[in-house]
Amino acid sequence: MTSKPASALISQSSTSWFWTDNTTITSVATGDVNGDGRLEIVTGGYYFDGTRYVAQLAVWNSSNLALMSVTAWYWTSNTQISAVAIGDVNGDGLSEIITGGSYFDGSVYNAQLVVWTGSLGLVNVKAWNWGNDTQISSVALGNITASAGLSIVTGGSFFDGTRHCSQLAVWSGVNLAFQNVTYWYWTSNTYINSVAVANITGGTSLSVVTGGAYSDGTKLNAQLAIWNATNLAFVNVFAWNWGFDTEINAVAVANVTGGTALSIVTGGQYFDGARIGSQLVEWNGSTLAVQNVASWYWTSNTRITSLAVANYSGASSLDIITGGSFYDGAKNNAQIADFNGATFGVVTATSWFQTSGTVANSIAVGNTGFGNRIIAGGSFFDLTRENAQLTTWG
Repeated sequence: MTSKPASALISQSSTSWFWTDNTTITSVATGDVNGDGRLEIVTGGYYFDGTRYVAQLAVWNSSNLALMSVTAWYWTSNTQISAVAIGDVNGDGLSEIITGGSYFDGSVYNAQLVVWTGSLGLVNVKAWNWGNDTQISSVALGNITASAGLSIVTGGSFFDGTRHCSQLAVWSGVNLAFQNVTYWYWTSNTYINSVAVANITGGTSLSVVTGGAYSDGTKLNAQLAIWNATNLAFVNVFAWNWGFDTEINAVAVANVTGGTALSIVTGGQYFDGARIGSQLVEWNGSTLAVQNVASWYWTSNTRITSLAVANYSGASSLDIITGGSFYDGAKNNAQIADFNGATFGVVTATSWFQTSGTVANSIAVGNTGFGNRIIAGGSFFDLTRENAQLTTWG
């Protein structure tokens, strides 16, 4: 897919804003957070207040993108949201909003995990560091312990004084009590960029899937791993590179083919020696055998930063929807592509920019009241500052 498909998505609604200075959305999720029977859109990100980066969490009406509630905070200094999830983590029958990110305490970055009510009331918070800089890059939810409420799984990294190490942790959604943790590095810097929780084996326990990258001293290698969710015992791993730097930015687990087994879908990028290209791969969830792969670039550097799997187009198989950006020689353009999950054929795609450099950092799929829509969150540069941008497509 080195050229743009003829079929394009149509923009349904859009809103943008900045607070003081640079503002961006890093994560988007959908869910009924206020119990009204309709989906809301939740965005997490940050803005620069002239002195520091401040975390920003907002809830939007999915039908018209009207702002419903918003909160912002910082602890000491730079504070950022990297990931947002929605679920009933404490078993009270209501959906909570979970944010993962980090804050700078003047010496090191600390991971920060927060649970909020749907109206953005603070429920609980947990912060930690392992000696040096520690951060959360992704959050997933699952009923790992078979008890009331859900467990929260965080993936990220910490610096051990020599290298960055991946850090995978499980927390009680009821009280944020620590349940389990594992960490590792391969050769040198190792990162988790995305996590997912699913019953891959068909047994009684869930699995955790992590996607990221490690440095072998020369280049980045993509790393896909499966862990037993109950005890975080290692189950399987696959690592690869396509000639040069290769990494996973997003992971999802779903029955994309309509068969009996779940697949793992990874989205990321690789460097082909001339440019960065997007890389989308479907894996057998049990064996990590490659089932399908697609790669492309539009003009120049092209990246997948987020993906979602859903029955968006109404076909018998699920759609794999990717969000990211490509460089047209002058600026970044946000890019969304919809793939048939069974064939990996491109169903439809679109790209856009507003004023200047524009990126889609995170995407989700949900019924906004007008049928399923793709929801993209990111930013654009207005020639003075970055503006957060939230857009729905159909």
